Amino acid sequence: MKGQQIIYMINILKIGENATHDSTFIVDRPLGHPAYLLLLIKTPASFFIDAANSSEFKARNHSTDNLLNIPKDCAVIFKPYQKHLYGAASDCQYTDNWMHIDKATLSMPDNFPFGNPIQLHNPDDFYNLFHLINSEFYGSAPHKQTILNSLTDALIKMITDESKTTEFPDLYYELAALREKIYSSPQNDWKINDMAKSLNISCGYLHYIYKHFFNTTCIADVIESRIQSACELLSSTNKTIEEISLQCGYKNVEHFIRQFKKSQNITPAKYRKAHIITQRISPYRSQRS
Repeated sequence: MKGQQIIYMINILKIGENATHDSTFIVDRPLGHPAYLLLLIKTPASFFIDAANSSEFKARNHSTDNLLNIPKDCAVIFKPYQKHLYGAASDCQYTDNWMHIDKATLSMPDNFPFGNPIQLHNPDDFYNLFHLINSEFYGSAPHKQTILNSLTDALIKMITDESKTTEFPDLYYELAALREKIYSSPQNDWKINDMAKSLNISCGYLHYIYKHFFNTTCIADVIESRIQSACELLSSTNKTIEEISLQCGYKNVEHFIRQFKKSQNITPAKYRKAHIITQRISPYRSQRS
């Protein structure tokens, strides 16, 4: 139809999971492959780093060579016709998950580090997702292609996000863990000084790096976590406004009400009235005979 945007499904051409080879294994394709090649490498490996994209990677790994030994749990995506040269590290077997993706059905960011290994800090998340893709690929479900598209798109986005954390990899995951704690424990007395101290960084740097990664501030996340928790409690419990404010980390109920209204454009009491979940007696309860 004229003017209608065409959306292409990601087309996986071939796929393999837990492909294992002995210590002599090597892949040498000077002219690359017509399709994208995605690898999740589970073992240490020997890897050629493309000279055109290698300076940052080699600097991080303190190397001047193009052939490097890389650790286990890395992802690599080769673009079509990019040189491939990789294999088993010395005296080690080699295991990876791999897939070829039709170049006409995949759009990648221009600045993606093609051909450079990306360390995976939570590798099981990637391996589990790949397992779902592999199982779906060999299945015959009615919505197979739609599911494959969504799962593969998620995997590639996860790898892309992982590639952006290479400047401060360890600190990023510490910050992500901190953010998870903020949202799981809104009642805690969260203070910038304490959070910065737990990460061994200054308060100013915490503000900068947190904003850099999450596009918000620590305090904004603390407030958001408390408001989310308050909304849940207001709509699903009979606790008083004061009890809820205390449970969400507020020492002063007036401050809680002001902050809640600023966030939701409504007072806690009016929010409860509009969102309260009515408890009904099940029509299937047992009857006395």
